[in-house]
Amino acid sequence: MLRIVLQRLLVSVLRFATAALALLVLTEFAFGVLGGSDRHVWEATSYGPVPPELSPRPVSWAGLFEERVRRSLPVLLLCVPAIFLIGYSWGVLGARLRRFHGARVLAAPFALLACVPGFWFVVLVAIHSYFHWGRPGFANDLVVERGPDLLTWWHAAIVALPALVAGAGWQIRAVSDMLEKEMTGGYVRGLFLVGYSEEDIFYRNAFRRALPQLFAVSSGTLSSVAGSLVCVEYAFRYPGIGSLLIESAKGGSYGGIFLSALALAALISGGVLLSEIAAALIRPEGADG
Repeated sequence: MLRIVLQRLLVSVLRFATAALALLVLTEFAFGVLGGSDRHVWEATSYGPVPPELSPRPVSWAGLFEERVRRSLPVLLLCVPAIFLIGYSWGVLGARLRRFHGARVLAAPFALLACVPGFWFVVLVAIHSYFHWGRPGFANDLVVERGPDLLTWWHAAIVALPALVAGAGWQIRAVSDMLEKEMTGGYVRGLFLVGYSEEDIFYRNAFRRALPQLFAVSSGTLSSVAGSLVCVEYAFRYPGIGSLLIESAKGGSYGGIFLSALALAALISGGVLLSEIAAALIRPEGADG
């Protein structure tokens, strides 16, 4: 087990280092070559202090990073567990009802909601918040100074909702497609011929055999969540790690670009590492046939 963990950890570190190197090259190409900037990524003077556009008060890069990560954590806590819960349970159910196109039916509401333009969703939330609380629903509008800070979780919830529907819809289809593909294996016909029921074949054989692949699906979900953080946090003016990437790119702040992009890369790399370790440790020997 230790050997497997160390191998996967080494691969994950190499992936993260490759992503960091690619980020350096892309930033230099975008700002130095295409943008004509005289600042280069290898010069320490190109980073400097935190610009006022990224923080209204004087703060170090470490303080800014800690603050933005702390604001994004509630969003992740709300959407990631919900995506996995809905995606895996409904994906398995959709594969079980594959004769009735269950996966498409179950994923349709999430796909429809994910197609709603973000601009109109922002407008609707702002109107609802204004008439019910007398305040617009943007995350940088009001700070609670006393009492329970329910507004923090409200703002995190409206940011997490678009990420949830997009990720859950993708997860349902991915899990269902994986199980449906497993049910086309050659052993399935043999189990039918020896008298196994469809339910036994699905849960006691196909599902168990597909467990490593099902764990691997979760890495794609985290990539979807990371992309949603970048888009949705900026749309809602939510001061998280995703909005920091766009704000830094607009202002040409190399420090903000690297902090936010590497944080999102670390999130994805960590998820991939855990899914690969879990998939490597699981052995479907318990399947019949």
